Amino acid sequence: MNRERAMTVLKRAEISRLWKGLLLFIVIGLSGGGLAQEKDPLIQNRLAKEELQLARTPSLYFIIYLKSKTIALKSRGMPLREWKIDSLHRWGDPPPPEAMTLQKKSTLFPPKRTKIKPAASEEEAAAFEPDALELKDMPSRFTVFLSDGMQIYVRARARGFLPRLGSIGHFFAWYVWAPMTNLYSAIRKKPQAALDIVLAENEDSRALYWAFHDGLKGLIYPL
Repeated sequence: MNRERAMTVLKRAEISRLWKGLLLFIVIGLSGGGLAQEKDPLIQNRLAKEELQLARTPSLYFIIYLKSKTIALKSRGMPLREWKIDSLHRWGDPPPPEAMTLQKKSTLFPPKRTKIKPAASEEEAAAFEPDALELKDMPSRFTVFLSDGMQIYVRARARGFLPRLGSIGHFFAWYVWAPMTNLYSAIRKKPQAALDIVLAENEDSRALYWAFHDGLKGLIYPL
């Protein structure tokens, strides 16, 4: 009996130790470790050189400034559109001082075009108008996956009952799933990083989804 009781005490102590370790990992992740590295002049200089390389190409590119909480869509060094970040959180290591490529976007309700059916007659074909997607058709909540493994969660500030209800799922993803994923990745020695970006309005989030196409390159300037 005493042996069973001792084993129970040991199990509880082990569980308590694991929970403390997880909580410590969460605190470190939310605090945004690596600030000294981010402020290194060599890192800033390399980022400036990387942006210069992007500006020399005719392609659009994005810059995320964590310190000023701004997202910019640029071409040839000139900003074409800017979005002000309303709220920002970060997990994991600092962003790399090099250009990253947008690999894909993920959203619960992606925009879809209407399937085109063959016209039954010449008159019907002549009267056909293509179904063009508009800004209002874009989602206001989505995730961006970059080439270095970083994930960027983008959403508009919740207003109203349904958007706030949807924020419950995001709360679970950010404060439960993300820490567990980062812990698993750290064990595998494949660290991951994530950004949680909240924009002020739905229109801003939809415009960002529209602008951030697959293959778009960009940089993230640290804090």
